[in-house]
Amino acid sequence: MAGKMIDSLSSAAEKRFGIKTDPGDIKKIQEYLLQTHGGTDPEIIEKVFSSGEAAGFLTVSETYFFREGVHFNLLHDLLPSYEKTGLRLCCAAVASGCEAYSIAMLIESYNRSAVCPINYHIDAFDLNPKVIEAASRGVYSERTLREDGSSFRYMAAPYLEKDEDQYRIREDLKKNIDFFVHNLMDTLPPQEYDIIFFRNAFIYFLPQYRERVLSNLSAVTKEGGYLIMGVAETAGVDHADFREINNLGGKDNYEVFYFYKAKAACESIYSRGIVL
Repeated sequence: MAGKMIDSLSSAAEKRFGIKTDPGDIKKIQEYLLQTHGGTDPEIIEKVFSSGEAAGFLTVSETYFFREGVHFNLLHDLLPSYEKTGLRLCCAAVASGCEAYSIAMLIESYNRSAVCPINYHIDAFDLNPKVIEAASRGVYSERTLREDGSSFRYMAAPYLEKDEDQYRIREDLKKNIDFFVHNLMDTLPPQEYDIIFFRNAFIYFLPQYRERVLSNLSAVTKEGGYLIMGVAETAGVDHADFREINNLGGKDNYEVFYFYKAKAACESIYSRGIVL
C-alpha cells in the first residue's frame, strides 16, 4: 500500500510540475501530508500541490549573484538597444532572487554612465512560495557572493547592506522588480518580455513536458526577443519559435549560446544561426 501511495504521489507531482521526482523527496511529501494535513486524500493532495506547498520538497533553490557571468556580459552588450524603448525582463525559476537582483544591479550600473538611462522592469517567479518570499525580503548570506561572480562584485556593492553575517538588498533596488509564484507548466499572465532568463532549471523537466514549458515562455516573449538559458542546457532546446544564436567572442571575448524569437511566422522554424 505504501509503495502504491509513493507511486501515486510521484505521478501526481510529475504531471503537476513537469519535473523529475526522487523517491526520497516523494516520501518527504507523504510524511508532510500525514503530519501537517492529517492524511493523503485526493482533496488534500490537490490542495498541497496546487498551493505550491509540495514544491519545496522537489525543487533546487541553490543560487548566487552573477551566476554564469557570460550571460551578464551578453546582457550588458544588449542594453544599448533598449535605451530609447525601455526594457522588460523576466526571470523564470528565479529561486531566492539573486538573478533578478543581479540584473537590476547591472542595469543600474549601466545607467549611471548612459547617455539615455534605460527604463526597465523585471518580473521574477518561481514554483516554490517560500523562496519567492525570501526573494522579496532580499536577505542573503556570504555564500551568495561567489568567486566566479567576482568580476561583477563592484556592481553589487552599492546595493548590499551588511547586517552582521548577512547582506540585505537596499530597498531602492527593489522598485523595478516584482516577485510572484508561478508554475511553468501553466500559461503565464499576459505580458511581452524583451528578454527572458530561464537558467539551470530546464534540465529538471521531463522530456515530455519541455516543449510545453518552452511554448509557455514563447507566448510571453516579444517577436525578436531573447531567451537566455544555462550554458549546459541549450542542446536540449528544440522549439519552432526559437532560433539559436552563438555569440562568438563579441567585444568582451566571451562565448555563449542563446535564442531569439523569430519575427514572422514564416521564420518560425528552428534552425541554427550565427551572429559574428
